Amino acid sequence: MQLTYGLLHNRSTALLLALAIPLALPLTACSGDDGGTSETDATTSTSGETDDGSTTAGTDGATAGTDGTTAGGGTSTSGTTGTSGADFPSCSCAEFDGQCFEVTSDDVEGLQIAANSLEDGGALVLGLGTFVLDNQVTIRADDITVCGQGIGVEGDFEQGSTLDFETQETQSNGLDIVGDNTTVRDLAIVDAKKDGLRIEDSNNVTIQRVRVTWRNIGDSENGAYGIYPVKVTRVLIEDSEAYNSSDAGIYVGQCAHAIVRNNVAKGNVAGIEIENTQYADVYGNLAEDNTGGLLIFDLPGNPIVGHDVAIHDNMIINNNRVNFAPGGTVKQIPPGTGTFAMASRRLEIYDNTYENNGTGDIAILSGLIIEGDAEKWAISLDELVGDIDKTELPMGDGVLYNYQTNNVVVHGNSHTGSGMDPFKSTVDQEFGVLLQLLYADNLPIDNVLYDTIEESAHHPTDAAMNSNDNHICLFGSTGATFVSLNAEETQNPPFDIANLFRPADPFTPFDCQSFTMGPLTPPDME
Repeated sequence: MQLTYGLLHNRSTALLLALAIPLALPLTACSGDDGGTSETDATTSTSGETDDGSTTAGTDGATAGTDGTTAGGGTSTSGTTGTSGADFPSCSCAEFDGQCFEVTSDDVEGLQIAANSLEDGGALVLGLGTFVLDNQVTIRADDITVCGQGIGVEGDFEQGSTLDFETQETQSNGLDIVGDNTTVRDLAIVDAKKDGLRIEDSNNVTIQRVRVTWRNIGDSENGAYGIYPVKVTRVLIEDSEAYNSSDAGIYVGQCAHAIVRNNVAKGNVAGIEIENTQYADVYGNLAEDNTGGLLIFDLPGNPIVGHDVAIHDNMIINNNRVNFAPGGTVKQIPPGTGTFAMASRRLEIYDNTYENNGTGDIAILSGLIIEGDAEKWAISLDELVGDIDKTELPMGDGVLYNYQTNNVVVHGNSHTGSGMDPFKSTVDQEFGVLLQLLYADNLPIDNVLYDTIEESAHHPTDAAMNSNDNHICLFGSTGATFVSLNAEETQNPPFDIANLFRPADPFTPFDCQSFTMGPLTPPDME
């Protein structure tokens, strides 16, 4: 079935006439290394939990001991060598049982040998200083730990343990890992040509106190992803930082059971991105000075259907950076976006602080807004990965369609100063341009925007003549305003704000307060 409204994709002529400039939007998906959309084969496994509630990946709490091997000059497995005190003050082989390599920053060859030599249950310990590398560090082993001596401070590359890929000669990642029960902690990664820290096809991953950055600010040639777990079951990302990525700073994609907490994302196109992921809890994070602060969406053609995602107690502020993505879905994000939820269901956005996001704080959108052909969203039931518990999605003959956004509950957020500067969007961000035209001299743009796609009824003034078929709920948010855009119609001239439905609090008929199929299921990290 071909729907006639891929917003602005199928009707960009209207904006062409309004702006007298050409619109040509490449509707490509957020891509992996080969430019295609990643798939997932997520499986289940187990991990432990520490006394303070943080999830571990099977290596924490190990006792001292080594196997006595070495890997290149300056690389040793001994936790008691003369270098340990000076170069390994925070993490050393004394913490681990079994195979362990300590590597000093002047021994880059030894680092590569150690990484390639790691066996299941091994540990790689980075000394203080900067490791200047011209090639990716690759690890393929289970039950491993990689630790350094600290993440340093953004803008200062002389502290902690830093893997520096400024001279990297190939288009590859920084630290690339495939392995179950993996822990990476207390290190920094700089200027990887592609992704900074990439962990793929793994179970039980813990990422703690990792900083990934690029020296150049706002550069479309920077690597795509900072911290990038993909196709992972059970992942914890905490107390980490990501800066200046040309796609997403912190990305959780095609994953099941994820916690993303107490992180910082600044200067990226997308600060934090949760994509095609089931059972995620995202809280305590700061997303500031990105193009878009915190994004949740599914993409077409991916066999995992995202659902049961909680976004709460985050600071999502001042996300007004000009979009510098070289392409892909994130190229379409309007500068000034706080939270962008698309093709999402069973999503709760609550108790967050939104401030000074120039275009708007929360946008709730159908996937048809970027891809109007519903057949491209079809997923064979035989190919589904994960579950579709408690989801309500359109079904066909042996397929389901995951473009629909429904069961979104928004409450308890605070809104201050946003929607006052939507004018950084270009023709690459057509939704932002539409908002410019609709609101024109009637700023601010409303805090919570709903595109109204697939609603059965819309009326600009009479609440009783508006439907809420998709069960979008808004209540109890300080300073919140709401708009039902009816985007299928209002994307065409005359771009009159009077045609929008902008109900006052309690936002009837969008004043529901719960999910239709019961509360969210939290991630299972055990």
